[in-house]
Amino acid sequence: MNKLSRLISWLLHPIFLPSIFTILILNSDFYMNSLLKPEAMRIIMLVVLIFTLAIPSLIFVASRYLGVISSLEMENRQERIFLITVIGISTWFCWRLLANYELPAYYTNYLLIIFAGSAFGLIISFFKKFSLHVFGWSIILSVCVWYIFSWQSVGTPIFALAVALTGIVAWSRLKLNAHKPGEIYLGFGLGLVPVVVMFVL
Repeated sequence: MNKLSRLISWLLHPIFLPSIFTILILNSDFYMNSLLKPEAMRIIMLVVLIFTLAIPSLIFVASRYLGVISSLEMENRQERIFLITVIGISTWFCWRLLANYELPAYYTNYLLIIFAGSAFGLIISFFKKFSLHVFGWSIILSVCVWYIFSWQSVGTPIFALAVALTGIVAWSRLKLNAHKPGEIYLGFGLGLVPVVVMFVL
């Protein structure tokens, strides 16, 4: 069972979330997608993959090789802070690059929300431990809600799948004894904050 939980934790790691959501919105039936050339879609996907997946992965692997971190699982506080900082900065650069192309907010807002969530999570990480896995998936749930209300582009089945995956991630983290239940709940609650703030503003 621990092997399954560990596999789930790796497959549903927060580092994959920007890429997963990018695939989702580029393949939705939102009318703007029909106005984009295939080349533009490929560029968006490539930029997201490079900045939010490839570069952070290389940084983490290099850091492990150089002894900056003791494990790619990054379990202690300093390593968790390092993880969320790298993800946040890489997401910000990705957002800035795509924003320079003057794309509609539909294609960039989720990156800004992920960056804001990372910055908020970074601050909290200095004072309290919480599940970064659940935190990341909670942000994705929030982004789904934002896109449902703003563009009606994320359907109920996708949202339901995101809810199920968030639950599976929470279960896997508990099964691995990586977190206490309170840290799971805290991670979920904190992930809702960025979108709640955007709704208020």
